[in-house]
Amino acid sequence: MSTAPATLAYVLRPCADALTFLTTTKVHSTLFPYPWAPTLHAARISMAYQANMRRTSSNLSWGTYLAGYLVMCWGGMVISHSLLSMSPPILYSIHPYINYLSTHLVLTAVFNFFPQLLTHPALEVALLPIDALLRTNAVTSTVSLLHAPASNAVDPKLSSSPLFHIILGAVASAGGGVTAATLKTWTPEWSFGTPVFLRNGAGVIGSLDVWGGSLVAVVFSMMTQHPAFDNAYLKPSFALSALGAKAVTGYVFTALFGYRVWRVRAMAAAAKKNKAQ
Repeated sequence: MSTAPATLAYVLRPCADALTFLTTTKVHSTLFPYPWAPTLHAARISMAYQANMRRTSSNLSWGTYLAGYLVMCWGGMVISHSLLSMSPPILYSIHPYINYLSTHLVLTAVFNFFPQLLTHPALEVALLPIDALLRTNAVTSTVSLLHAPASNAVDPKLSSSPLFHIILGAVASAGGGVTAATLKTWTPEWSFGTPVFLRNGAGVIGSLDVWGGSLVAVVFSMMTQHPAFDNAYLKPSFALSALGAKAVTGYVFTALFGYRVWRVRAMAAAAKKNKAQ
């Protein structure tokens, strides 16, 4: 892991290995030759989308159901690639559609027979590590486009701007969810509303996906000593490899998501107790 101290490398190894597995190992080499990372991302978005749809008791057409799901999946990618003046893969490859739609349809069938699984109280806790790793991969893979040699295709004013790293991290982290919620894509009639992180009462928890993505983008770029952060006050004295920096941000997201789960549960318990009184 580059020039990182041996102890730090030892601590980061489990997260680094997990990220490597998710991004390089295919679900099945012939039957489903897609890496685990996008497949699990498709599955988690499917679960979130179906939960929101059931919560609003919406009855959607198949076209609305599939299109709304894809907006939630790819909103962040489309926006981030647009900001970078790059073509998103969904414009030139059929494989993302196969990967995401097949996963979504399988889980649609599963939760049609076992709907209680979507609201199981232990679900968020059980899937927290996966959520953290998937979000880490999404943010760091996008921000990596600002690092050489990929940054050669990006406007130098953007790649050298710390502010753009912050914006890109937020978009990569929350772009899909925010876009879907703003357009209400899990309802029969889509309409434009206030972004969730700007709504009254959102607070730190409600906006965590946004500012958490920005934080992770900054940590990743600083740990790899990107030139945009050469004058940063908290710049580390050593550089990590891209994989090592991803592992650091994986732990950051794990801590943030863990705090959110704990906080939401604590607030729910307090509300239940007050109601009982």
